[in-house]
Amino acid sequence: MGSRALFFRLLHLPILFFSFALSSPSSLLIPGEADHARVARETFQVDGDVAWVMQISDLHLSKYYPERASDLATLLAPALGVIRPALLLITGDITDAKTKDKTSSRQDESEWIAYRNAMNEVVLQSGIEKARIFDIRGNHDKYGVPYVRHELDFFSKYSVNAELNRTADIYSISLLVCSLSLSLSQE
Repeated sequence: MGSRALFFRLLHLPILFFSFALSSPSSLLIPGEADHARVARETFQVDGDVAWVMQISDLHLSKYYPERASDLATLLAPALGVIRPALLLITGDITDAKTKDKTSSRQDESEWIAYRNAMNEVVLQSGIEKARIFDIRGNHDKYGVPYVRHELDFFSKYSVNAELNRTADIYSISLLVCSLSLSLSQE
């Protein structure tokens, strides 16, 4: 290996490590918290032989497009009522966190309040247990948030996970299929 190639590798190794550290979940913790990830386990009973899991993503709720929040409740609640999933995963980019002209990013508390209100309406209309909803923040949900539980971290204040006091970094979710067998005999 030439000295130029070795120099290139040595020069970029710290940058790659630094990039990895910034993207790891523990890098978003409050400074001084333990480096190890906190793991939580939850188990849900499922009736019947089939467990449905439903995922929605990239809601991009925006104060500039308030119909998105009302559409969420209007469209999602009936779907949940029909599908009756054992679990609902809302994966990332819950809010848009963009300025009207989309030239910069910032967290807007009103978008998070709209999300909380829409999800409360979804739960009310669909009958899904709130404990069966897991929301996961995406990159838009972290714009301008220096660390978890910072005053600009509205996910930690308005998300379903926050409401249910889910603060772990990693979740293990088990769905237990319960089949009931009855043996009836006539004599």
